[in-house]
Amino acid sequence: MPLALALTWLTIAGSVATAETGSQAEPAADYFVSEYTAIVPDWQPEASVDLSPPEGRGMVIYEVTRFPGREEPTVEQRAAADELRRRAFEAVRKHGWYDFERAVADGFELLFSDDNHYYRADHITDGRLLDPERPEFLIYYPTEHGRRLAGFMFLVAEPGQRGPQIGGPLTLWHYHVWNRLVCLWQGLLISSMADEKGECADGVPSSRSLEMLHVWFFDHPLGPFATSMELEPFQMKQLGEIDWQASPN
Repeated sequence: MPLALALTWLTIAGSVATAETGSQAEPAADYFVSEYTAIVPDWQPEASVDLSPPEGRGMVIYEVTRFPGREEPTVEQRAAADELRRRAFEAVRKHGWYDFERAVADGFELLFSDDNHYYRADHITDGRLLDPERPEFLIYYPTEHGRRLAGFMFLVAEPGQRGPQIGGPLTLWHYHVWNRLVCLWQGLLISSMADEKGECADGVPSSRSLEMLHVWFFDHPLGPFATSMELEPFQMKQLGEIDWQASPN
């Protein structure tokens, strides 16, 4: 994660009881989590992991899976993952979202205290899940040639919902746990920080985000659905070299 983005998440943190928010899914025996910072995922049953707000740390990112055994995806799972990325790429081409100004004109706006994620409010609240025609977020990076589109970020449709792993172990969803309360607009989208009493003028107080999934349009070294937001200079250069009229790789 780039330093600027990491600091963004560190500054928006809170402390909240799970029962107050309803934003998180109940731990289940068939779901496993691992801290994103782990070089090699250390999958543990979610029900056995302390997911309370971290002390002394601004935020923890957890990846979540139903496939902890390092198994290979099935032919059907790989095909489903490829199809999702293909449809997302085609949606960008259809709507012209590779043009940052076009995306803004279409209603995408910068997320609270963020540098890269642009959301569209009616896509957040439409109840749809993994719809490439209506992505909840577009991810842009600033380059010497202006903002360039790097990928989509999908959000689950409602609090407590699990992200479907249509690509099996390829499609790892993730969520954030902050050490201070934030306010989730309609229980879905971070919109501000809670006040010193842990209350929100507009939104639901929570220390945990909903589950989310990245889909990248460049050759991400950790794969097309990687959690990592950190890009090296040569990868930033790739963003300006994507041929939006060609088929996705």
